[in-house]
Amino acid sequence: MGGLWPGSLRAPDAPAFAALLLAIVWAPWPLGSNRPWALGLLAGWVWLALLGLAAVRAQQGRSPANGAAEPAAALPPAVALPLACLAGFSLLALGQWALRGLPSAGLSTIDAFATQNFLLTTLLYAGAWLLVLLTVRSSARATVLLVTIVGAAMLQAFAAVALQARGGSYYLFFTKFDQGARAMGTFPNADHLAGYMGLGLCAGVGFLLAGFAGKKEQRAAGWRGNVVGFLSFALSAKMLVRVLMVSMVVALVMTHSRMGNGAFFIALLLGGSVIATFSQVLRRPALWLVASMLIVDVVVIGQWVGLDRVAQRLSDTVEASVGINADGLLEGGLPPRETSLAQRLEVPRQSLALVAEKPWFGHGGGTYYTAFPPHKQPGYPWHWNYAHNDYVQVAADMGLVGLALWLGIGVSSGWRALQLLRTATEPIAQGLGAAVLLSLCCLGLHTLVDFNLQIPANALTFSVLLAAVWAVPTAGGRQRRSGSSSRSRGR
Repeated sequence: MGGLWPGSLRAPDAPAFAALLLAIVWAPWPLGSNRPWALGLLAGWVWLALLGLAAVRAQQGRSPANGAAEPAAALPPAVALPLACLAGFSLLALGQWALRGLPSAGLSTIDAFATQNFLLTTLLYAGAWLLVLLTVRSSARATVLLVTIVGAAMLQAFAAVALQARGGSYYLFFTKFDQGARAMGTFPNADHLAGYMGLGLCAGVGFLLAGFAGKKEQRAAGWRGNVVGFLSFALSAKMLVRVLMVSMVVALVMTHSRMGNGAFFIALLLGGSVIATFSQVLRRPALWLVASMLIVDVVVIGQWVGLDRVAQRLSDTVEASVGINADGLLEGGLPPRETSLAQRLEVPRQSLALVAEKPWFGHGGGTYYTAFPPHKQPGYPWHWNYAHNDYVQVAADMGLVGLALWLGIGVSSGWRALQLLRTATEPIAQGLGAAVLLSLCCLGLHTLVDFNLQIPANALTFSVLLAAVWAVPTAGGRQRRSGSSSRSRGR
C-alpha cells in the first residue's frame, strides 16, 4: 500500500480524494447516516470537497477533470448514459420540490419537507459520483478506493461483534440500542448491517480477484515452487484481505438476516459463474475463491458463529406463512415474530396502489410514509415508513419515470462491469467489474424485501462502486507508457 500514496498525495486533487475516502469510512457510524443531521453533514462534506476541487482546478486554469495523480485516459463516452440518468433523477426530485403546492402541475409533492430531504440525499449520491469520476483516474487510486471500502466494512464488522458480545442496552448518537440476539453494529436495523457487510464482501472479492489477475511471478517448478508460492501468498496483501473478510462473514452471519445472508451467497454463486464465463483470466481464481468462501467461511466458521440460527429463521419463515389469509391480510392481529416471504411482500403489494394512483412522476421523493396510510388495507397493523422493497418505493415516490432513470444507472454500470471483465487489461479494472456485478446481484436481491438503498451509508458505498467502474483505466500502465514512448519516437 505504501507505493500507492506518494504520487496521490502530491496531486492537486489529493484533498478531494481523501475527503471521499473519509466520507466512505464515516458514513456507517452515525446510525448509517440515516438521520437528518448525519445526512446533512455527509452531503455537506462531499459537496465541499467537490467545490474545493473545482476551485483548485479553476485557479490553475484547468478543468476539474485534470490533475490526477498520474496521466489518465479519458472517460468512456458511454458514461454519458448513467450521468444522464442521474441528472434526470435529480432534476425530477428538484422539480417535485420546486412545484410543491401545485398538485395540478402533475410534477409535485405531497410533503415538501420530505422531498427536500430526499433531494439532499440524491445530491449526496450525485456528488459522490462526480468525485469518483474526477479523482479516481488511475489504477493506484482505484485500488485505494476498493481497499478503503473493505477496510470500512471490516471496522464495522469488528464493532458489530464487540457490541453483540457486550449485550444489554446502550445509547449511540442519541439513539437507544437494545442489543438482542442479532448483531447490529452502529445500524439500528440488523438487516442494514447485513446489506453493508454484503457490499464490503463484494468489494473484498473484487480486490482479491484483481490481485490474481495481475502478473504472476515466475517460480521454480516442483514442491519448492509450490511452497514458495504459498508463502508468497500468505505474506501478501491478498492474504490479509482474505482474513479480514472472515470477520465480515462472521458479522454477516451474526445479523441472522435471512435475505442478507441468502442474497450474498446467491450473488457469490451466480456472480462467480458470470465472472468465470466472461473473464478467462479470472476464471480459475473466481472458482477457487467462491469454493473457499463457501467451505471455510460458511461451513466451518458460519456454523461456529450461528449459521444454524439463520437456517432456523428460514425454517420459521415457512411456518409463518399460515398468518396470511385468502385476502392477503394477517390473521390473528399482529404478525408472528418470523414473517414469511408472503408477509414481507404484502406491504409492497399494497403499495402498488400508490403507483397506480400517480404512475408517471409519483407522489414526491421521500413521501412514502405520508402517502401509504390511506392505501393500507384494514386489518394490517403498524405504521410503515418504508415499503420494504426499494423498487416499489422508488416507483411510488418518483413514478415509473423515476424508476426507469434509477434502474438505468444500475443497468448501465452492470453492462460496463461486464465489458471490463471481457476487455480490460488492467487488473484493478477487472476486480472492480467483478465487485460491481456481485454488488448488483447482492443488493438487487436483498432490496426485494428490504430498504437498504434508503440508508445513506449503504447507498453511498453502492454509488461509489458503480461510479468507479467508469473512472478506472482499462489498459495497463505498462501498455500506456510503451504506447506513449512509441508515439514520441515516431515524432
